[in-house]
Amino acid sequence: MVWRVLVRVFAQPRYILIAGTIAALTLSVLLLLPNLALLTSVLGSASVSLTAKLSFTASLYGTLGSNFTLFTASYTVLIALLFGINVALLWYYVARAKRLARVDRSLTLTGIGGFISGLFGIGCAACGTILLAGVFKLLGIAWIITYLPLHGAEFGLIGVALLLVTTFVLIKRIDDPLVCPVQ
Repeated sequence: MVWRVLVRVFAQPRYILIAGTIAALTLSVLLLLPNLALLTSVLGSASVSLTAKLSFTASLYGTLGSNFTLFTASYTVLIALLFGINVALLWYYVARAKRLARVDRSLTLTGIGGFISGLFGIGCAACGTILLAGVFKLLGIAWIITYLPLHGAEFGLIGVALLLVTTFVLIKRIDDPLVCPVQ
């Protein structure tokens, strides 16, 4: 069932384009977000040439191999890929179901929840989770992350799990007929 639906959806090039674009944008956000202040400073500087700005921005994608462990890099890329696939499947499902005005809003919320949970688990080996550490610092409880077995990477794994569940449910819904059989 899973393979059949994926072939049906991604046989259409527009859904490959949607999934690829969303995955690339997601990975870009996940890799550039930790360096946002530095990136803003360099891109906003009048003394830096355009080629140097582009080269610097491109070099930040190398942080996936240098600042992340193999484990965190793996689930970071997995979150981006799953989110892209999830959006493409949801787009297909909504386009198909729109004719009968039968769209399940909970699927959208679960997919977004998986992405947000994944964002909380993103971070490099040196600084740990980015968003989660910031939230915990605001609350004065940043020390809690040190007591977690994976030091905050659990949230990335939760994000992957939620995205996998949403993707499977979407695949199941796409495989189901949109109308009930006639008795």
